[in-house]
Amino acid sequence: MNISIKQIENDLISFLKKGNPVVAKIKDIPKNNSLVELGYIDSFGIIDLVTYFEKKWQIKIDNDEITTQNFGSINKISNFIEKKILSKSELI
Repeated sequence: MNISIKQIENDLISFLKKGNPVVAKIKDIPKNNSLVELGYIDSFGIIDLVTYFEKKWQIKIDNDEITTQNFGSINKISNFIEKKILSKSELI
C-alpha cells in the first residue's frame, strides 16, 4: 500500500474535525503539540482514533502501543500509523 504521511495527516485532521466541534473551529491545528494536553481530545477520543485507523487501514494497534510516544501529537500519530501500514504491507 502506497500512502504518504501527508495523506495520513490530512485524514487524521479531517476525522478530528468531523467528530469534534471544538477542533472543527480551529484553523491551524498544532501538529507537534499534544491534542490531549491542548484539550482537543480526551482518552475516549484516542480510542475513537484507534478504532478509526484500525478499520480504515486494516491494521492492529495493541493496547501497549497507545502511548504519548505514538499518540502525543498529529505528527507522532501520522508517523506511527505510517509505520503500522508499512509493516502490514511487508507481511503480505
